[in-house]
Amino acid sequence: MRPGIRPSARERRRETARGLLERFDLEGVGGWAAAEPQAAHTLQRLLFDADELVAWRAVEAMGHVAAALGRGGPEPVRELVRRTLWLMNDESGGLLWQGPQVVGAVLAHLPALCGELGSVLASFLEEEPFRAGTRWGLWRLSKVAPEVVRASARELDASFGDPDPSVRGHAALALRGAGLPVPDLAADRGAFRLFDFRAGELEETTVAEVAARTF
Repeated sequence: MRPGIRPSARERRRETARGLLERFDLEGVGGWAAAEPQAAHTLQRLLFDADELVAWRAVEAMGHVAAALGRGGPEPVRELVRRTLWLMNDESGGLLWQGPQVVGAVLAHLPALCGELGSVLASFLEEEPFRAGTRWGLWRLSKVAPEVVRASARELDASFGDPDPSVRGHAALALRGAGLPVPDLAADRGAFRLFDFRAGELEETTVAEVAARTF
């Protein structure tokens, strides 16, 4: 921005949101979202950020925004999910690859909605380019709503024959997170990038490594 030019309200919101994401201050995100009516729209734009880590942190932040919205009733959260699903459509003008991850993060903060929306998330398990992301979303849900993962256990089990290590690795995470069995994957050295929503960090890992983790 040129010196002497005051930022617009939209630019100020974006700067605030980006600063919170860079610090991974999720408590701050929740407080900001409670007072900022445009919080969800601002973070939705950051889901397309060129910085992969910022975009991933925006995914988790959307869950905290949903929690703030949900205090007034479930309808604003349903609308947020509908908007996310629209952005996953080519007709939206910008394909949101991380749509399933957003839905998973949102439902993890409002598990009461899993009965009506959990199957919507699972419906993208075999749809490109959302296959790995849907499995991440199910992992995100696995502790708070393991029944959603159980309902997709057959599809997740079939993932271990998939050529994409990200699909195999995220399937293992979802199953283990829900307390379901995972086959012996000690020899699977397929590498993939994992966003750990608890630490807010990206890491390089392997299928064998995540399958052996304790949650």
